[in-house]
Amino acid sequence: MNTAHFIKKSLCAVLSISILLAFSACTGTDNVFTKTEDGILISASGTEYAHLANEGILYYLGDLVFQGSVKGEAKTSQHLGLSYQTGLFSIKSAETDNILVRRTPNNEWCSIYRKTSLPPFDFSADNCTRLELVLGIGDIKNDGIHTTCGDGISNRSVIAEFLSDVRSQTDPREAGLYDLIKKPDGMLENCYLYAVIYGFFEDEPNLAIRMDITSYNDLAYSVSVEGKEYVLPETWIQRFQNN
Repeated sequence: MNTAHFIKKSLCAVLSISILLAFSACTGTDNVFTKTEDGILISASGTEYAHLANEGILYYLGDLVFQGSVKGEAKTSQHLGLSYQTGLFSIKSAETDNILVRRTPNNEWCSIYRKTSLPPFDFSADNCTRLELVLGIGDIKNDGIHTTCGDGISNRSVIAEFLSDVRSQTDPREAGLYDLIKKPDGMLENCYLYAVIYGFFEDEPNLAIRMDITSYNDLAYSVSVEGKEYVLPETWIQRFQNN
């Protein structure tokens, strides 16, 4: 065998091994989770996770890293023509694996799971340790920087003051805010999502609740807190922006 032929065969062998190793790395890391009758998800190592909340009630922040599929569940799915991977995902920027995000087949919304070994987690607005205002549609799901930026209001007494003041306000319809955007033909115009207030928690910094702020022709505002709408005094928007 001449030297050139030997080198060629060696390179082919190395390339083949590299391809096999790469393929194994992509397909051999599937940690299959088992689902119990009461909905608990158990990892291959025995760690148990219980459903905490659905996306829409509670939100995660940061990129997701695949951790494993669920036994008996399709590993890929489609929703509205888009393909995606199902299973359990960790949050890349999280310091622990306390939280996993689940993607189920044929569902555009995720659900959030938490270790059953941890104490109960209160994700009500009253338990927030920081409130941050994000102008516009407020889609910061993949922007983990907001978990550590420190912007907004972090004084617990001011947060309590904000929630108390807002909850004392009337419903925007009752307050006549819709009259500000009603056209002569009864249609509404210039009513839009002005900003989002995100509420963060000390125990789980990668999770947040959101409070949407609606503008009524830029003349008045309302805010949604835990599913209920209230008039939002403009002074609070200024206070958030100053922080």
